[in-house]
Amino acid sequence: MNPILSLEKILLGLILSVGLLLNDAHGSEDFTFYTYHKKPPYTFVGQTKQSHTLEQKGLYQAYVDYLNTRQDGLQIKLKFIPRLRLESQLRSGELDGAIIGVNPLWFNDKGEVDYLWSAAFMQDQDVIVVRAGGAFPYAKPVDLVGRLLALPRGGYFWGVSELKAAGKIQVFETNTERQNLEMLALGRVHATIMSMLSARYFFNHDLKHSKFEILDTPHDTFARRVLFPQYLKARYQRLAAIIKESINDPLWKEELARWHNPQHL
Repeated sequence: MNPILSLEKILLGLILSVGLLLNDAHGSEDFTFYTYHKKPPYTFVGQTKQSHTLEQKGLYQAYVDYLNTRQDGLQIKLKFIPRLRLESQLRSGELDGAIIGVNPLWFNDKGEVDYLWSAAFMQDQDVIVVRAGGAFPYAKPVDLVGRLLALPRGGYFWGVSELKAAGKIQVFETNTERQNLEMLALGRVHATIMSMLSARYFFNHDLKHSKFEILDTPHDTFARRVLFPQYLKARYQRLAAIIKESINDPLWKEELARWHNPQHL
């Protein structure tokens, strides 16, 4: 590693840490949770029932609201940032917040040594969606070899990303899960992978469920957690216990159940 770049990264981290301490001293407690998941139902723009104005909605916003009711030390806000920019700021030590809804495997931190990781605030799963009548036997990622997939650009999919890098799976990269379903409906690809929650959302809105099938075996099951840069340890320590307790908190469990309900989505 270039020692100059390494020193710059350390200095940036120190500047951010000092800035946060100064903010505490002056009573400013704003803190940002970033997400690169610009997809429903995790984060999307929708109308309010009262004024019909547009506002940010979704499961992640619901969790941020929940955390704000469970502590008064920080006022957490949710902000979208593209994944490539987010990772660049994370590596350079410029990211001034945490990342919601992620997993150590997606950030090449299986040993959880590069970053600080919260406990899970929800369990989730990715499923394989095919065109109606296009189901095929599936038990593991290697069963996708020889098939064309549509996947969101920059995403990591266990086993599939490795096969793609090895040239064994051809992937059409798109900007959204909706685009992937549209390609699937037109017969341009054999399958796509998305979370079960996203599939339910689209099937209960303007895409007909009858056009698609979900394979019986999930592609992956995983925990969604919150990543904190090492230099934001103080913020991590203030929120870690609350996040850990949330998965068993009846208030959050009730809210999470609503997002698993197709009628709510």
